[in-house]
Amino acid sequence: MTAIKRTQNFDLSLPQIHFSKGKLLTDELHSKFPFMLRDEVGEIGIEELVGECLSIHLRLREPLSRIVNAPCIYTIGYVETAERNMFHQTDESLKALLRDGMQNLTLNIHAWLTLPTMEIVDFSLPTTYAVVNRDQQGVGAIIANHPDSLVRGLKYHPMLVGESFLRRIGALKDFFAL
Repeated sequence: MTAIKRTQNFDLSLPQIHFSKGKLLTDELHSKFPFMLRDEVGEIGIEELVGECLSIHLRLREPLSRIVNAPCIYTIGYVETAERNMFHQTDESLKALLRDGMQNLTLNIHAWLTLPTMEIVDFSLPTTYAVVNRDQQGVGAIIANHPDSLVRGLKYHPMLVGESFLRRIGALKDFFAL
């Protein structure tokens, strides 16, 4: 709810959001998930996941919405682990990005998809973490769970919803085919 209010307070476009109770990420869906995703978008390479959370989650939002039969919310924020905060942002740092735009080609921010049940689906963090830390165990893994059920001190901190922030700071452009 704080991310929704912050998005409004920053005068950013707010996507339509419909919350629901229950769980969309069932054990049955978990077992079919990789195959359903592959059928929707094809094979996804490691290079499309490592450090590409902004683009991959935009690309996968609609296919995931079809798979779970519910709208997914593009969510921007940071992740807390037992060791440290990753991609940490504050209100002040987000406001500075809105005021100044992107000043270089890198952006220390994270994105994931949130289901109407508040379950989190993150396609990129496990692979990025595994590659950066030279640990093959996490390559290709997906975080798909309710925030209350995450383990090992992992916490997601949503800061904004929707992609209008990325458009405003110049991290996302619209392209039109002729």
